[in-house]
Amino acid sequence: MPLTDAAVRALRHADQVIHEADRADVFSVYDACRAAAGAIAKVDDFYVALIREGDRQISYPYLFSNGRYLEGGTLTYGPGGVVAWVVASRKPYRFADDEGALLNRGVRFGDDDFSADAAVVPMVTEEGVVGLLGALSDTPASLGDEVVKALTWLAGLVQDRILAVSPRRGLNLGMVYPELDDTGRAGALMAVNQAATALSELGAEIDELRQTLAQQDGESPVVERLTSFSRRCFEVQATIVTRLGMRPEHGGPGQAGTDPLEGLSPRERAVVALVTGPEGDPGNAGIAQALNIGTATVKTHMASVLAKLGLTHRSELRWLVLGRPSSETRGG
Repeated sequence: MPLTDAAVRALRHADQVIHEADRADVFSVYDACRAAAGAIAKVDDFYVALIREGDRQISYPYLFSNGRYLEGGTLTYGPGGVVAWVVASRKPYRFADDEGALLNRGVRFGDDDFSADAAVVPMVTEEGVVGLLGALSDTPASLGDEVVKALTWLAGLVQDRILAVSPRRGLNLGMVYPELDDTGRAGALMAVNQAATALSELGAEIDELRQTLAQQDGESPVVERLTSFSRRCFEVQATIVTRLGMRPEHGGPGQAGTDPLEGLSPRERAVVALVTGPEGDPGNAGIAQALNIGTATVKTHMASVLAKLGLTHRSELRWLVLGRPSSETRGG
């Protein structure tokens, strides 16, 4: 089955975040995978696990459950549970295959309440299964074939980045980048995507320069021209994105009766409200102070927001929500 446009946007965003993350920043890699999975389906719990088959050891470097991060650890997985089955079969596990029977045996991730749906995919090398990506949901029948397909692709990204296997090994690039299989326009859409992102970033940089000059010299013809340049960058970028149909399926500015933030959580909406507020983007530190949360949590919410909305830069939120580019972006 082909992936939906929303799923493709989420996976492409995860690919970009992982590609741009610092080599030592494995947390961002795992976080990007969770944000992508959460943008595709209702995911309540998500984990990344590393496997050592020889002594049946499983380590959890990343655990996220019901809106909070959990402390990981190393355990011995049982011979009859879902971990043992995935390791032996080297195939993804679906809750629907056995109505969760395997999930509830051996070592299981989650709290005391049984999950209503689950999907677990392996990271496979020539030596065997070296890791797992797992998504669990409290909503029955919410993690279907598309989620398994997306998790398999994300597992390939994790292998490429964290486990230092050959670049793009095992990844079906055509699943997320179908334009690469189109000999008539190979790479064209990717190039346009990159141009749109570059315009957004250029507009933000011009705006930062404008603010610096305004603080030093006040309003001047140079400041006015920089304001115009910044606005024009965002307008061109928004035009490209709109004409290519890259906005989220649930709507954008100018589509009456739709809420572009419909799929966001209340906390994610609060973050967007601060970024797009009349005072301008206060940056991660300002958002953290306003919401009484840590800056790391702000980054997590922002990554999830961008993945769900199919955006690549926080400055794009203003034209999506309000229909105009930001002139007060402070970054962070």
